[in-house]
Amino acid sequence: MKRFFTQKQYKELLSHLVILAQTNEQKNEHILSSFDKKGIKYKQKSISEGDYAFYIEACPELGFTTDTYFTDEVFIERKNSLSELASSFYGQKKKRSDGTTEYDDAFRRELKRAKCKKHKYLLVEQPNGLDGILKHDYRNNYSEKSFWGTLHRLEIDYDLRVKFISKENMGLEIYTICKMILDSEILK
Repeated sequence: MKRFFTQKQYKELLSHLVILAQTNEQKNEHILSSFDKKGIKYKQKSISEGDYAFYIEACPELGFTTDTYFTDEVFIERKNSLSELASSFYGQKKKRSDGTTEYDDAFRRELKRAKCKKHKYLLVEQPNGLDGILKHDYRNNYSEKSFWGTLHRLEIDYDLRVKFISKENMGLEIYTICKMILDSEILK
């Protein structure tokens, strides 16, 4: 649905934008606090893929007769460091019932489920991300070369946009991505 909105209508529409934050998202108090400080509405809710998405609250006067969710269009995954990202690539170590060890690649399974989503972002709270990889600024035995290659392979295979953001600006980045996706989906 593409529509034309006047400036006044667009401002009203943005007042109905609500960020969805995954209920099991850990250590995101700084993001929710940032939303509070900036007057950005948010709701904690279970999301099938990713950590953040958004919806527009019902506003019939602007053409949204019910709450309209954009969870099928957007995948925003957040990692709090290069160390967490490296662990996600490598998988979490699990002991099997027979005593052997296996690695659970939950992150890759989540990316596969989200593959058909139009807008996919991986946000990492480490502004010097690519340099940090080359300097091995992470707690993991994953080699710099493998880490660098895996990151680029995921970008290509899943049409994933990877952004390295400071912790202080993560909330603003999530809101901006959601706003820009809203614009691309509904505005003429």
